[in-house]
Amino acid sequence: MFKRLTALLLLLCLTAGAALCIAEAADPGETARKVVYLTFDDGPKADTPELVALLEELDVKATFFFVGLAARAFPENAKLVYDAGHKIGCHSHSHSPTLIKEDNGFVGRDIDRFMAEIRSCVGEEFTTDIYRFPGGSTSYRKRIKRAVQEKGLTCFDWNSLSGDTHPGVTAQDIYESAIKTGADEDVIIVLMHEQKARTRQILPDLVAYYRERGYEFRTLSADPEEREILARCPAKIIYPEDEEL
Repeated sequence: MFKRLTALLLLLCLTAGAALCIAEAADPGETARKVVYLTFDDGPKADTPELVALLEELDVKATFFFVGLAARAFPENAKLVYDAGHKIGCHSHSHSPTLIKEDNGFVGRDIDRFMAEIRSCVGEEFTTDIYRFPGGSTSYRKRIKRAVQEKGLTCFDWNSLSGDTHPGVTAQDIYESAIKTGADEDVIIVLMHEQKARTRQILPDLVAYYRERGYEFRTLSADPEEREILARCPAKIIYPEDEEL
């Protein structure tokens, strides 16, 4: 009887210990990081300084997907973004989906032109590991995407669409679209565009909305920490080593 009681007590201790281990494994003690990446396409523009000043006021770093020819038109604004510590990505040199789609070799040359243009604006030390296709990656053939991968760049689409380029939209429309399409995901990449006064108008409210819900603001990259965060993002992301496109 004593042996049976001892065995039963031992079994209960082991069971309790296992349950505790499972609970600890299931609850790492920290909730998953909630992250927003604000991205702005098509710049730099004439009013880029207004956007940079607003982001500084909001204490937010953003990702700017520049166009090489736009940087040629506003080199001082390209440098302003760079010096302010925002991330600059490649949105092509020409912003011509037709040219990129028609010639398999064009995208590689286009990226080289972009890099040379931005370096002439901000300094020879400039480099980037991120890319966004004009219009997003969906409509481009695999061999075009492969060419971007061969340049060592990671392609980023988005999972929150502000709709700020649509004709007739109001500031409220832009705000509601960004919130609705993000659908309260834990990791959100917001697509916006430069030279949109209405977009700047809603930024304080958009930033406040996410901060109140515990999000942090970060800039896109393909480094290990960002990859770990972005693994939970439903946006289309193509890393250089990815085989499935």
